[in-house]
Amino acid sequence: MKAFIFTVALVLGALSVSLAQRETSLRVIDALRDLHPSYRDLRNLVVNAVAGAKLNSSEVVYRFQVEVAARKESFLKSAISAEAGVLRQVNAQSVAVDTSCLGFLRQSVDVNMNLAGVSFTNCLNTVDGSLATELTRIYAELAVNETSYVNLSVYDVFRGQNVFVNPQTIVDRLVEKLSAVQQAPIELAQELAQLVDAFEGRLGNVQTAYSNCLTMNDQLLQTTLSTVLVQLQQICLGSLVPAASTSEPTEPTEPEQEPEQEVTETTEDSEPTEPEPAVTETEELPEPPTPGQAYVQLV
Repeated sequence: MKAFIFTVALVLGALSVSLAQRETSLRVIDALRDLHPSYRDLRNLVVNAVAGAKLNSSEVVYRFQVEVAARKESFLKSAISAEAGVLRQVNAQSVAVDTSCLGFLRQSVDVNMNLAGVSFTNCLNTVDGSLATELTRIYAELAVNETSYVNLSVYDVFRGQNVFVNPQTIVDRLVEKLSAVQQAPIELAQELAQLVDAFEGRLGNVQTAYSNCLTMNDQLLQTTLSTVLVQLQQICLGSLVPAASTSEPTEPTEPEQEPEQEVTETTEDSEPTEPEPAVTETEELPEPPTPGQAYVQLV
């Protein structure tokens, strides 16, 4: 009898334990349901945050392109101004300077400007390649960051666990997961801001390299144009004219024609007029005798 009672007690005890565990197993579903809204909010927040980061990166690219255009314009104006100054010197030479020599100098200026254009294009091509690389990188980083949150697993808490054997462990994991999901937006915002800041910093390095490229080529152009001025003096035997208020090139000078002076036309048959003799007072001479009187005297 005692053995029977003891057996019944054991069965009832096991049954009560089993019922308690089953209640805990049902709590797993409740904890899982509590996680769903937070997980949905996280997904929405991640999508919006990444979209905002992409917009910020787009603004960074816009400022970068504006700066690149401004720097290119500055160097182009410098090159054009230098060319105008040299052509002004060449075109202002006197007619005594060999015109063919001056023509060679003009050709040299034109060739060096064309070469400068090639070098400026090379600089811009490097910028284009670097920008494409950085854009690919930032969007890849944002995509990985987005995926790491959007694809955040909810059901990994069940791995290696049994909802009937150790449901409390699963519940505890779900509670930890909920806390992590709620903390994720703060971490995400910081990570996205750091990614965009790093992207802007790298584009700043690209801008610096672009400026250095332009500066180097501009210095090379200035050197070649200065050489043209030296050649103007030493080879063409010209001279530098004083600096003018404008650096715009002038047209090549043409020989100045002397004004025609009005001269009186004279014929070959015309004789030079002799000056009239001055009238002076003389003594009165006796009048010559008449022809009749001279004949009578001779007879």
